[in-house]
Amino acid sequence: MGEPLEPARAGDVIDARALQHAVGRLVELAGEFCDAVADNTTFPEQRQILRRTHSLLNLSTWLDGGPDIALAPGQPRVTAAQVNDAIDYVMAASSRCGALAARIALIDALLDFFQDVLRGEGDAIVASARRLKDACDAGAPSAGVLAGRYRLADFHARAWEAAQYVLMPLRGLRSPDMAEIGEAVQPERAPVTAASGAIARVASTIGTLQTANVATPQILHSTHADGPKLAALTSDDVLQLKARAPGVRVLPLVYYELTRRPMLEVAKGPDHAAAALGAALALTVQVVRAGTGGRPAPVAGARVIAFTDFAQRVGAESLSDASGMAKLDLQAGVPLQALLVYGPPGYWGLFRRDVTLRKGETLALQPIDLGAPDFLSKLYGGAPDNAGAGVTVGVIDTGVDDTHPDLVVAGGAAFVVAENDAGGAGPAAIDGDHGSHVAGIIASRGRPPSGKRGVAPGVRLMSYRVFPNGGTGATNYDIVRAIDRGVADGCDLLNLSLGGSTRDEAVREAIKDAFDKGTLCIVATGNDGRGPVSYPARWPEAVAVSAVGDTGTFPAESSEALDVLAPFARDDAAVFVAGFSNVGEEVDLTGPGVGIVSTVPGGAYAVMSGTSMACPAVTGVAAALLACHPEVLAMPRDSRRAVEMLRLVNAAAGTLGFERTFEGLGMLAPHAPD
Repeated sequence: MGEPLEPARAGDVIDARALQHAVGRLVELAGEFCDAVADNTTFPEQRQILRRTHSLLNLSTWLDGGPDIALAPGQPRVTAAQVNDAIDYVMAASSRCGALAARIALIDALLDFFQDVLRGEGDAIVASARRLKDACDAGAPSAGVLAGRYRLADFHARAWEAAQYVLMPLRGLRSPDMAEIGEAVQPERAPVTAASGAIARVASTIGTLQTANVATPQILHSTHADGPKLAALTSDDVLQLKARAPGVRVLPLVYYELTRRPMLEVAKGPDHAAAALGAALALTVQVVRAGTGGRPAPVAGARVIAFTDFAQRVGAESLSDASGMAKLDLQAGVPLQALLVYGPPGYWGLFRRDVTLRKGETLALQPIDLGAPDFLSKLYGGAPDNAGAGVTVGVIDTGVDDTHPDLVVAGGAAFVVAENDAGGAGPAAIDGDHGSHVAGIIASRGRPPSGKRGVAPGVRLMSYRVFPNGGTGATNYDIVRAIDRGVADGCDLLNLSLGGSTRDEAVREAIKDAFDKGTLCIVATGNDGRGPVSYPARWPEAVAVSAVGDTGTFPAESSEALDVLAPFARDDAAVFVAGFSNVGEEVDLTGPGVGIVSTVPGGAYAVMSGTSMACPAVTGVAAALLACHPEVLAMPRDSRRAVEMLRLVNAAAGTLGFERTFEGLGMLAPHAPD
């Protein structure tokens, strides 16, 4: 489109039949790009590849046999031949791209070009074509194309693309309307199949990876014939569904995160002006075990973060190697506003303000003493073996390590559609320690000095993994499935140490359904630094748990010192509302959530903080309390049972003297079998 184009007149179109060449080339490009999955084996890379593959196939389906594209009168008259030439140019450039980032940048530019083509505005098409040519000729993406962790939650569908939705009944989790949904969402016209053979080949490849939304619209997954479903729908499909199946809600796919206290990280590197003048930026420190005497024992896997500007998160960070050495991109002797070390399993962290590090300096981490009480064991330690017996508790999280010597898992499953539910209820490859830590707070059977005791070691413990191995967020659809399964498995309590800021009716409906079937969902309020209570804890049907800490239960220089913030308890100046904890009128109860020691995979113990930890503390105490009331557990599994359970739990709470928005009814008193 280098030469000026004559203006379009009223009635001028891009002939859809002449775009069959483009349709075939889009499918061909999708197939070649999909093949790159084999060469890029990490989960985030594969999601990047398959997301674009889906988009290319959705675009080809949209164009294949579609209507002519009306051109805006007075703007450049673009022809189908020029559109075909543009994709040929991209195909040639794609064959020259070796790096994944370069190919992704190229495909994104192509998708944006077609978005403008479909609008029919010649000026926008010409401008987009120029940008596309620049991307083809550059051969490499601009800096930061793949920066950060790729998240499906960041994807925003174009008009012709299918986005993922959760389909639910208007009320509850089951309805006859859902059983008819397959017929309701079928397209009114069958697509022309000029490229259907090639599309089927690529779709088959994608289907084996369970990452879907090709050949739209379609049902990607169904919990039950009459239950919630995951669907790939274009905007037109959504409108059709609302018109033809009014008994079905179309809800957005929402992602939830873990509610462990977020680890701080460097946002910006140090000022490299000194480096330009020839100064060396290489400060090496050693992380060692405190109190060993003689030759220090190195600590591997400690995350060392040095902030030259703590408020702006400017500084450098490094991970200690097998010899305990961590190399920071800083000059020796530079003043630090804050030094932070997150310890590996078996160690407390470290936090200091206003320090200056010298090359070769040692940083000593305190080992975890399993015989010393943390806040959890100070409040609820020494539970007998049968505390919680007769109560079934489900942990909806990142999976639980059933090989840990102090954990006994009765059953469970994985609920991750993106992974075809593979991998079972065990810990996820990334963040898999979180679920085991949560489970240990509830039900660890360990004893000092070799282990830690959970609050209710006698419970029947179930694990429902909803977080994928790639470490990304859990979808509301998978959480709904896990709650549904937990109810079916007879769980009395479900622990959800997760949350998000998006109002989500899908998980709310599952929590309401659980309540109506005699199961309580206990949920963390979130860790946004006194922000509003997150979802799903914010829903009134959930039991929302905030976090408190005790300054006497962790080392004075540990990283937990960061979380100490007023207000402090009326009768105990050492007890405070955790600085990270979300608060608000929706808070029901509070629990110990700062510096909690519990089980992690590999038979180890580690310290974590967050409303993620306070939540299972409340769940465990509630289980121990309910075990003392078999008459309530024996009630029919309906809403009256849930109300009686809630009545017992709420009656056991006592205020610490904080405002209601911080603690709700307060903290549960310890309970043990008579």
